[in-house]
Amino acid sequence: MLEYTLYVDVWLLRLGCNYLFEYLLLWATATITRTPTTATRLTLGSLIGTVHYGLYLAASVGLLPLYGLLRFFPVVLLVSAAMLGATFYPLGWRKLLTAAGYFYTIGFVAAGVGLAGAYLFGPSGSPSFTLGTVLSVLTILLIAELGWGIVHERVVRTIYRVPVEITCDGQKIKMTALVDTGNHLKDPLNRQSVIIVDAEALRTVLPQEVSAVALALEQGDPGALEQLTSLKTWRTRLRLIPFNSIGRTNGMMLGFRPDEVKIGARSLLGDFQPTIAIHPNNLDPFGEYRALVPPHLVENTLQVVEGGEVYAAPSSHSQP
Repeated sequence: MLEYTLYVDVWLLRLGCNYLFEYLLLWATATITRTPTTATRLTLGSLIGTVHYGLYLAASVGLLPLYGLLRFFPVVLLVSAAMLGATFYPLGWRKLLTAAGYFYTIGFVAAGVGLAGAYLFGPSGSPSFTLGTVLSVLTILLIAELGWGIVHERVVRTIYRVPVEITCDGQKIKMTALVDTGNHLKDPLNRQSVIIVDAEALRTVLPQEVSAVALALEQGDPGALEQLTSLKTWRTRLRLIPFNSIGRTNGMMLGFRPDEVKIGARSLLGDFQPTIAIHPNNLDPFGEYRALVPPHLVENTLQVVEGGEVYAAPSSHSQP
């Protein structure tokens, strides 16, 4: 009968290394997929994996039965599924499968690098599990950083889109707006902030002659101001918004004062009500957003996902 000498400190070190690996693996999965979780859930998921590993170690030296069952592939899958469930519950099946795909891919790559390093750089015939863990951790961190960079653009497109509702003459229009750090425009009459909206999104609200004047101003038509003064509708609402942009100075956009503007669930009225500037062309060729909102208008209105970074595409219009 084989006899084993067990070193408690070595076992504790291996369990600690496994826990660190599992925790960072779940964290990297959450980071890349932008799946919400908490430190408590990450800890719980990591403990599930570490307990399974501890039972496996005990069974491998005969302290527990069922060694074959603990290393049985379906059992390993069930344990990993329990880890994902504990970390990310509640989560839809599609998102859970996506998270699982990243989890297994990162895990296989990191474990492979760790094992290779442990055997290649460890003493002859005695793999260095500590070195293997360090290499695995570095691999996970590298993958998480690269993975976050790859999906960064998609993420910020989601985080920094805000719902906007504009009410004018009893009509309401809803659209998605981009939080734009380059939008510093001000209404010259009341110094209120300006939300830039493309004319297509406003077509159900704008009188046809107002749309025509907005287009004429954009094209630099010298007769645009004459058209503006001859308008009979919306005369008390309309504004001229000066702007500068790359390749163009002293430009003018037509703007108007709406009855109400809502960003998210917050209504902007009175002294906080912005002016709407009419942009004759599409702001986004892909149609993902139809308006540009200054950042300060969304303060205390929306919650940013923890760990997100501020992003806004540069505006084509800036402060005069």
